Amino acid sequence: MQRLKRLFSTGLESVKEKVKDHIALSQESLLILQGLILNKSLEKSDVDEAVRKVTALEREGDEIVRDLMDKVTQGAVVPTIANVVMVMLDNVDNVLDMIYFAIKEVKRGHHLWSNEQVYAVVSAEVKEMLHLTKTMLEYLQNMLNARNDEEIRRYARLIASLEEEIDEIKENILDKIYSIELNAVEFNHLVSLVYTADKIADNIQDAAYHLATVLAST
Repeated sequence: MQRLKRLFSTGLESVKEKVKDHIALSQESLLILQGLILNKSLEKSDVDEAVRKVTALEREGDEIVRDLMDKVTQGAVVPTIANVVMVMLDNVDNVLDMIYFAIKEVKRGHHLWSNEQVYAVVSAEVKEMLHLTKTMLEYLQNMLNARNDEEIRRYARLIASLEEEIDEIKENILDKIYSIELNAVEFNHLVSLVYTADKIADNIQDAAYHLATVLAST
């Protein structure tokens, strides 16, 4: 029994290390996205290069998750938490996917930033949402390095608090978007960016919740 317990513990440690690698990919991709929104007059070549970089990171993340899913289904972790681990992996993967989608939206709509009202939202509220998201990712990474259950729970609470703050910013942005004169393309661009940024935060919070459950079982 002790040998079996050690085997499962080793499997979970391997999963944790790979999840750290995946979160690092999301952090790198988010930095690229943040760099884009700081520049109102983006060159097409700069945007294309950013998309290429994040596409490569997103593919690398997909490979990590596929490999981990295979290991989990083959018995890398205790059966009682296998489903929770798989849901957590899906959340982690969704974070990187949503960052990729946000960068694709920037590629499609950055020419609209010539409208001062559009870029005012991007450079202020959307920027703030992404800044908070960056902190959430750091806390998620810290959960994997936590020394005890109380530390894990503390970071999970901090993540939940930041997600609520992002939700509030989202609602305020939507109110603002509906109150200014925009054409349909500008409106849809801003709404897409805002909802995608919100989904990134939602998935980080969900990942933190499931990660806390997994780590509490060890």
